Amino acid sequence: IAMAVPIMIALFVAEINTVVDRAWCSGMGSDSLAAVAVVRPIYNVLVGLGTGLGVGASAVISRYIGAGKKEDATSGCVQTLILAGAIGLVLTPIMLLSQPYILSALGADNVIDQSSAYMYIYSIFVVLIILNGAIGGILNGQGASTLSTAMMVTLAVSNIILDPIFIYVFGLGIMGASIATMLATTISLLLGIYFILGRRTYLGISKKDIGWNPVQSRAIMTAGFPQMLEFLVLYGMDAVLNFMVILCAGTDGLTIFSTVDGLIILMTVPAMAVGSALVPVASSAYGQKDIRRLNKSFKYALIMGIGLVTLLIGVLELFPEQLLYIFTYSDNMEAYRPDMVYLLSFMCLYMPLFSFNPICSGYLQAVKHPNYSVVMAVVRNLILITFFWIASFYDLNAIGIALIAGHFVGMSIMCTLTYVTSRKAKREISLSA
Repeated sequence: IAMAVPIMIALFVAEINTVVDRAWCSGMGSDSLAAVAVVRPIYNVLVGLGTGLGVGASAVISRYIGAGKKEDATSGCVQTLILAGAIGLVLTPIMLLSQPYILSALGADNVIDQSSAYMYIYSIFVVLIILNGAIGGILNGQGASTLSTAMMVTLAVSNIILDPIFIYVFGLGIMGASIATMLATTISLLLGIYFILGRRTYLGISKKDIGWNPVQSRAIMTAGFPQMLEFLVLYGMDAVLNFMVILCAGTDGLTIFSTVDGLIILMTVPAMAVGSALVPVASSAYGQKDIRRLNKSFKYALIMGIGLVTLLIGVLELFPEQLLYIFTYSDNMEAYRPDMVYLLSFMCLYMPLFSFNPICSGYLQAVKHPNYSVVMAVVRNLILITFFWIASFYDLNAIGIALIAGHFVGMSIMCTLTYVTSRKAKREISLSA
């Protein structure tokens, strides 16, 4: 629990940004909400690239620190910043030039103006998004996870404050939402730079440390690339799922579906946090060849994660109108509330099915099979795309049912794979004992 709570806070803060953008943009009508839904997976891909690079940096930096190589660890920080800047600068013109084609391919033709306005700011400031995630990884690699969490909290709080100012006070509309997010990202980034340069961490960077080291850069990219690729694939598939919803029910349908699904994802944060917290605990047990503690930690994670999410289903079922009010408070959106409430009433049933995935994934990573969880994430999304495609010939309610069915199949495969892997891990431990 002690490890899960900070992770839960960090994940909640990350998800709340999407909720805040949707809540404030809902005052401008359904087209603005649809535009946010279309662009959000693209934004998440960019965030994921920065986060994935940060994961690689964290692994390399912590390895050097553990080996007592402080200078190499400091150089690793510098290489991470150089890589983040280079990736961001390369992606900026690509994003700007390809933006119209990406949005059209995602089915955003009916809301192309709003989507373009919302995405334009993200395309310009890609480098800031990548750098923010990379600095978070640098802090985590030094054991300063509290400081990286402080960056995330600062970003979320700043975004909550700035959104209404730029959207309504300055009259910038949906573009104001992305400007507010990027300004909040800049504040978070500056705070992270202050932590590093202000000697608030174990490692500090001075002028003599600045320089290109191809060996370390390659090590960071090798460690971070799988995570970057995973985020790229998963969030890219989210964009495909949105396209299926648009095919089925148009942009109004995407507004209803994405709003409900965003609220549900927020409620699955406890399971994601428990899954992340399981990794070091189960890894320790596996390393010590303690089968009993390995099994006990996994079972406890399942009970706690699934239990918390199941309790939150009750909250959604008891107070659907109140929770959805923040997205339907305007006259333009009030008519959508009954459809959202109805969809939420049964779509939330996929929450416990989904919750098995991060917990099982944490176990697979702990027993040295991280690639299994990546492959399963891709398989699960391919299953969902197939089910969504079939449901797109019917209506939005069919999409909701397809979501539940897809997660049930995905959960069944994931649990089977985890069971088989656990049996194999037990045999390996028994033979080596």
